[in-house]
Order: sequence, then C-alpha cells, then structure tokens
Amino acid sequence: MNATPDQQLWHRFRQGDETAFQQLHQQHIRHLLNYGLRLHGSLSAVEDCIQDVFIELWQYRQGLAQPVSVRFYLLKALRNRLRAQYRRDQPFVSGWDDDGEHTGQNRLPFDTEPSAEEQIIALDIDAERKAFIHQTLQTLSARQREIVYLRYFNDLTYEQVCEVMQINYQTARSQIYTALKLIRKKLKDSDIAECLFFFFLLQ
Repeated sequence: MNATPDQQLWHRFRQGDETAFQQLHQQHIRHLLNYGLRLHGSLSAVEDCIQDVFIELWQYRQGLAQPVSVRFYLLKALRNRLRAQYRRDQPFVSGWDDDGEHTGQNRLPFDTEPSAEEQIIALDIDAERKAFIHQTLQTLSARQREIVYLRYFNDLTYEQVCEVMQINYQTARSQIYTALKLIRKKLKDSDIAECLFFFFLLQ
C-alpha cells in the first residue's frame, strides 16, 4: 500500500526535514484551530496548545511511529493537551468530559457556532435558515456534536473517534445514530449535508 502525501511528509519530518515539518503544520493548522476552538473558547489557549503539540513533535520526532492518519494523530494530541490545560486551570473540577455523557456538567460545550471565515463563506444561506439550523444542532448534546464533527468532517473512523474522545465503540455508533435521526426529524426535507456543512466547514 502506497503512503499518502501526509505519511510521506511525516516520514521526512521524522528524519529532520524542517520543510516537511512546516508543510505538515500548514496543512493541518486550520483543522486544529477549528476543532480546538470548539472545545475551548480561548483562541490564545488553543494556539498555545497547538504550538506545544508541534514543539513536542519536533523534539521527539525520531521516536515517533508512523500514524495511519496524521490528522487523527494531531487532533488526538491537541484534545489531550487542551484537556490537561483545562484541568490545570480548574484543579477542583473533575474534568471537561469525565461525566459529560450523562450530565453535561463537567465538559466544555462543543460549539456549533461557525468561525468568522465560515460565516463569510456561508452568506448565501438566508438568515432565517441559519437560525433554524443552529437551533436544530443545539438540540444535540456536546458529545454528539463532537462525534459528528470528527466522524464526518475529519474523516476519522469510529475506532479513531473512540480513541480521540476516550469512549467505547458502541457509544460512538449509538450517539451518531441518535444525532442523525434527530437532525433528520428536525430538518425534515432540508438538505442535511448542506446544513451540517454550514457549521462544520473545513475544506
């Protein structure tokens, strides 16, 4: 099986190629920022954590394995870094996702608000439709929104989603099924792909 362009870059980066390392950063920074800002409301905190992830990658590059998906590896590393940062900032809180499946009290909200760039791109969607889509997605739990985001807009497998979020396979499948069923019920004949695209635009 031939290596993907990302895997080829990763191989070169592990060998100390600074250009390949910079290209990896450029190719994935937007995805990481979009995901990080939905987990944590502070842009500076997200940027710091992304920087820490890449600094650590460079420092320990020679001992790193070749991931099947570079994006999966980076998203997981960022989530772990943000989770650790949250626990340092709020030491008396149990954590943002320790019990989020049941109560939603201990995790940060996975935001459905599009970035400024996404809003500009999606200006052709009328205001009334935007409001309806937003209201519909707000009926999903934070965990459901995050699973949908990782599964369908970052092309992660269910197994990778489980590893990133530290949940079991059945939970991921059932949450996806419930989320999409609810979206279809709310939007009825609307174009679900277009609706989700508005909120989770990455490409």
